[in-house]
Amino acid sequence: MRLKHLTTFVAIAGAVAVPAAIAASASASPAGGAASAFGVSATGLVNIPQTPAVSSLTGPSHKSLIELPPNPLVSLKVLHTSATPGQSRASIVDLKVAKPALSAHLITSKCVGGTGSSHLVKASIAGHRLAADAAPNSTVAIPVQGLGAVSVVLNKQVHNADGSLTVTAIEVNVGLAGKGQTIAISSATCAAGEATPPKTPGPTPSTSTPPGQAPVPTPVPSDLPVTG
Repeated sequence: MRLKHLTTFVAIAGAVAVPAAIAASASASPAGGAASAFGVSATGLVNIPQTPAVSSLTGPSHKSLIELPPNPLVSLKVLHTSATPGQSRASIVDLKVAKPALSAHLITSKCVGGTGSSHLVKASIAGHRLAADAAPNSTVAIPVQGLGAVSVVLNKQVHNADGSLTVTAIEVNVGLAGKGQTIAISSATCAAGEATPPKTPGPTPSTSTPPGQAPVPTPVPSDLPVTG
């Protein structure tokens, strides 16, 4: 019944969602290795544009949502993305995908200076717990009732043609009504060597004589001859 409802929804709304997703992806794609991030995107029977997309090049650099627009596939409570030169981050709280297929209390991804990582808190698919800190491009395939085999890539890392790195905390691939469905969750992109370097501490102020002032003479004890 759930799958039938999902297919019916797609038949009505899918044609409208596809152009929106394409337009959003084009506008959210950074140029010249700029840092960028988004929380959720989906392509297939159900299309969700990169939401909310941020870029260090075009702005805004920070976005937050408390929920997604109504859809039959993905729900969440809080979503935050940020991107500044050389670094980006995306985080999601209380995510559910094709309930009860995939759920997680917290999902984060970050990319700093061309190095990416992801972290999951209480994440599971069909009751199977997912690794909190998976190695890059770890793949898990789990059969889910009503959906068939669901393939999940954890900590997906892709080196792009412009030299930047994209890390996606979870990528879900599932067949719905005989067609492929892909959901990207918590994605961050950055280029190597672009992170803002930490400020170098300046020289410690000297306690010596301030410029422009003569030093205070130091008295030297001595014995003077007595004349009478």
